Amino acid sequence: VARAMQAAFADWYGQVGDPAFVDVPVERLLSDDHLRARYELVRSGEPIAVPRRVAERGTTHVTVIDSAGNVASITHSLGSSSGVVTPGLGFTYNNCMNAADPIPGGPNSIAPGKARITGMCPTIGLKRGEVVFALGAPGGTRIITGVLQALINLVDHGLTPVEAVSAPRFDSQSEYLDCEARIPSWVRAALAERGFKVVENPSLYGNFARVQLIARDPLTGQLRGGADPRSGGVVLET
Repeated sequence: VARAMQAAFADWYGQVGDPAFVDVPVERLLSDDHLRARYELVRSGEPIAVPRRVAERGTTHVTVIDSAGNVASITHSLGSSSGVVTPGLGFTYNNCMNAADPIPGGPNSIAPGKARITGMCPTIGLKRGEVVFALGAPGGTRIITGVLQALINLVDHGLTPVEAVSAPRFDSQSEYLDCEARIPSWVRAALAERGFKVVENPSLYGNFARVQLIARDPLTGQLRGGADPRSGGVVLET
């Protein structure tokens, strides 16, 4: 999974930008040939070069499902907020241009009117047309890896929403593999033997995405929620 993260970020940072300014090769990135090549690279154990990573703060997320199955998954970000306020409006403007590339010529380089890439990925899952889960998170580019792991925990491992968002987490967007302190030392040692540059995050609940998740039983409509213990999120029923 960590190597799949690295491969995905290598494609993302190197080739994805505002499609109004950049020719994003969506068909090639999603083609069987490219995905097969990425699969083989992930399986090979060879180093995967990732051009750069972007840090953000100041993001919030809300996930809502009502009794009729209507759903909203919304992520909003100020980056770390600019401190600029228009008198009388009562809100600050974002400073998310700091996530753009200041070096000209890249897919995410700064240009007038150009949107920059973002790690925000509010997600809704359907089964036979019925909503079965919705989730998202704040956390900069670690949103992507946090949502991925919560989905794996929920769908592949059958964990409850609380378990899925609370499980120990890792992040790999470069040659380094950042692990929460709750991941056992023998697991970290085994990863190091496989060639990863393992970094132990000093916190039991480290600086990772804070995933907010709701799962819905499509037959009964029963809802179960999970708020990530890494922050002040909460599950509410009204």
